[in-house]
This record gives sequence, structure tokens and C-alpha cells, in this order.
Amino acid sequence: MSAPAQPANTVAPSGGGVVLLPATKFFVRRIPLVAGQNPDEQVGLALEAIGPFAPGQLYYGHCPSADGNETLVFAAYRKNFPTTDHPGWVTAEAVLPDFAGWLGQTAPTAPTVWLHEQTASVTALFWDGRSQLPAGVLARELAGRPVEAVRAEILQEARNRLGVADAVAKEFRGEATAGALNKEGLVLTVGGRTVTLAPGVLRAMDVRDKVELAGQISRRQRDGRLWLVFIATAAAFAACVAVELGLLVSNGLLARQRGRLEAAAEGVRQIEQANQLVVRLEQLAGQSLRPFEMLALLNAARPASLEFVRASTAGPRQMEIEAQTASAADPQAYEQALGATEGIEKVELRDLRTSGGRTVFLVSVTFKPGFAGKGGAK
Repeated sequence: MSAPAQPANTVAPSGGGVVLLPATKFFVRRIPLVAGQNPDEQVGLALEAIGPFAPGQLYYGHCPSADGNETLVFAAYRKNFPTTDHPGWVTAEAVLPDFAGWLGQTAPTAPTVWLHEQTASVTALFWDGRSQLPAGVLARELAGRPVEAVRAEILQEARNRLGVADAVAKEFRGEATAGALNKEGLVLTVGGRTVTLAPGVLRAMDVRDKVELAGQISRRQRDGRLWLVFIATAAAFAACVAVELGLLVSNGLLARQRGRLEAAAEGVRQIEQANQLVVRLEQLAGQSLRPFEMLALLNAARPASLEFVRASTAGPRQMEIEAQTASAADPQAYEQALGATEGIEKVELRDLRTSGGRTVFLVSVTFKPGFAGKGGAK
């Protein structure tokens, strides 16, 4: 694999190219794979278990390890990306997170944190030394803060995630860039390192809607066949260009084609109006929901014996968790821990019930405005 990406843009270059999305938008997990089963289906099931949103509400992809025993899943809430960016995705050769170039590098053999500093963000990839893939990926926007402070903060969190306080840290700088797609794959460059993503891996990592992506691939294959047909037809036409009958037939074909285009003009106008309406609705809807940051805060305060059963949002600053535990003291302990957590405005514990030696309860949490302003876990 390899890692070139353009500076966290969300618009594809004209005429195709590669779209690189900001790492700060993504939630990343490494999961095991069952040999002999479809990895894409396993990723979909894992996403349903990991977060409160169905795969249909996410843009997601995954990077499998060389041995096929595990994969790194990365997902972003669809509403984090304005609809106005999507037209550029249709012609793009790939739409990837901007940390994709790091995933094909040789993995460290000891606990290590790679810190990649770009113009607007810092990304940390942390390795536990036991896998070909990183144990996780974190990203923070600078948002006007000194890069040294953001780098120190994300390094500490990565070490905490690894459970290795003195894990080696390596620093890299420079924007991610992407080369052109060729028969070997896509060349990516980041932090002075270059890697090539093979076509099969590239398709798995592409975060676009899976149905739409399959349709785009099918259309490209069809267009390739049509192009070959067109070349053959053009050669035959050139041989017959002197024949009057051939000219008459070709003029008739062109006339019919112009008629179809004219007949389709009204449909095109209606599609443009519908697209403008959708764009306006998306703008009115806003992009403030931060479910993964909410879950990260709630999970950090959770007692070890307490399990989450269900999570749902009730607005941009509210989340309700259904939990269960074998310890009757856990609900009150969890409530106190949440109340002391920075960024949480209100905690309400309700519907406590005990059955079969387990206590089940609901906890409704209201977060403070701007609770994720410093960046949430991805």
C-alpha cells in the first residue's frame, strides 16, 4: 500500500483523481476476521455492534491485513460531509481517509506511536507490535491551538490506549498526497514515505456508498466496452464514408440522438432543481451531531463490570444509554463518575430494575455546548 493524499480535501480533482477526507471525521477500530467468510459482510456486522448507527448511515471502508486474519475498519457519519462535495466523488478514482497511506507501511515490532502533523491537524497511529495493522488511529484538529499542545495531548491519549506509558513516538510532517491510479494500484505519499494500494485493497478502503460504488465500477466497465465498440464502429464508418447510403444512415442516427438529448433536457432541469433542494435541506439540517465523541466520554467513565446494551441520541447534545451490570452499586457509581466528567452538563438515572441477579437501568446524559470542541476520539 501507500500513502499520498491531498490536504484533507473533500472535493475530487477535475477529471477524476483521488479524494482524501480528514482523519478527524473517522472512527477507527481493528477487528478480527473469520477465515473463509466474506470480509465485507463481517465489517458490516462489526459496525452494527460498535456504534449506534447502522452501516447505511455511515461512509466506511476497511484495510485488511496481508494474512487476512484482521482488518482496520474506519467509519464516518454521513452527515459530517456536505452533499455539495458528493458530485466530485462520482468521478473520483477513490475516496479515502487521509491516513490511508500509513496503512501499507511496515509495522513496528514494539509499542510505537506515529505522529503525523499536517497544516490543520495532527494524526496519531499507535501500534502494539503484535499486528500488521495499527491498534487504532486518533486525529485532532488544531482549531487555533499550538501544534505542540495538540501533539502532546494526542500522544498521551495514544499511549493510554496502548497501555504503554513510554511507547516510542516518531514524528512526521507534510501533507498527504496521491498519485495517479495505474495497473499496479494507487500510489500514496505521506511523511516522506510512499506506498502502493493494490486495486483490490483500494476498493475495500474506498468509503463511498457500497451500492453506488459497485454501480460506478459497473458503469466504468460498460463505458470501456462501449469505447471499444465505438472505435470499431468509427473504423468501419471511415471505410464507408464515401458511400452515400452510409452518410444518409449516419445522419439519421445523429438526428435521432439529438432528438433524445432534446427530449431529456426537461428531465435534466428537474434533476438539477431536486439536487438544489436536497443541498438546501442538508444545509438547514446542520452537521452538529457527534455520536462517537459522546460514546467516548460515556465509555471512559464506565465501571469495568458495567455493559452497554443500547445507545441512542435525542438531539445534538443528548444521548441515552441502556446498561446492565451484576453489581448493584454500579449505577450510582456510574452516575457520580459521569457527573464529574468534564463536558457533561446533566445526568439522569432512571428505570432501575433487577432480574436474575443483574441490574438493568437507563441513563440519560446531556452534554455541554461545544463539549467536543477540543476534538473527539475517532
